Amino acid sequence: MDVIAVCDANIQRAHDVASKFNIPHVYSSYEEVLAIQDIQIVTVGLPNAFHAPVSIAALTAGKHVLCEKPMSITSVDAHAMIEAANSSGKLLSINQHMRFDGTSLAMRDAIASGKFGKVYLADVRMIRQNSIPGYGSWFTNKDLAGAGALFDIGVHMLDLVMFLLGFPEIRAVKGYLSSALGDQKIGLGGWGIDRGTHGRFDVDDTAIATLTTADGAQIRIIVTWAAFGRSEERVILYGTQGGADRSPALYGVESPLRFFRANDEGMVEDYQPNLTNYQGGGWIKAIASFVAAVRGERPLFVLPEQALITTRILERIRQSAASGREAEM
Repeated sequence: MDVIAVCDANIQRAHDVASKFNIPHVYSSYEEVLAIQDIQIVTVGLPNAFHAPVSIAALTAGKHVLCEKPMSITSVDAHAMIEAANSSGKLLSINQHMRFDGTSLAMRDAIASGKFGKVYLADVRMIRQNSIPGYGSWFTNKDLAGAGALFDIGVHMLDLVMFLLGFPEIRAVKGYLSSALGDQKIGLGGWGIDRGTHGRFDVDDTAIATLTTADGAQIRIIVTWAAFGRSEERVILYGTQGGADRSPALYGVESPLRFFRANDEGMVEDYQPNLTNYQGGGWIKAIASFVAAVRGERPLFVLPEQALITTRILERIRQSAASGREAEM
């Protein structure tokens, strides 16, 4: 499949991308793109508030859709996206590319095989020191983004841990949101085209959540755009018969994953799992997987129904943070 069109409200930006990647058609209106009969797949990488309406329009126009995360800013809109996909007979998926990392798949398979026994605690975090994407960009505008770090990187860690655990039923959610550093204009990131040092900032820069599953297990999530602490991306799994720890900062980027077990003397020890069958990952693998699903070569890997579940959990995190009380699912 070839990329034949690029669309952006900033037409100069669209022309720049088209020139860089030799894309023949440039538009400033998504309706123009959807009118092209030859287009089979549309990727939606717009501000979060537009994920649902543009995805629904694309599905209705007979296009398969790969939408960026989060699926939408409300579960009502997420459900409407699924209904549009079902009505059109086209595929809808969300680009939760962290699932495709080899270490993620290795942990998922280890849990599913019972290697760790029952996982009673999962701790996932993405801590950044300077990653606020501007003040006044759509990322920091609640009307366009829905939330800040929670929807930007929190959705990554939430989807990942739910994927690892096989999407367990969540019984209750306790959430906490803060904008302490962003309010002080501390922690400005170095990425993004529209970032600035002044402008609207009414979203969270830190999100913390504790999820309780139906069988009593706990999931802890901590994400920050900015923090007075060491940057870290980590997944820790504690099971009754074993565990896992993925930490590039601790173990190195070449072999970031360790498994844990009890030896013959009953002492806990760590070891490097064999990852021969778990190579590659990331964006390229995620996109290739979606294209393969469109071609009928494999099942869809990131199901929209799973993204609807994470959207509902994100809603409960915000609800709990606003009320200061635990929210039931």
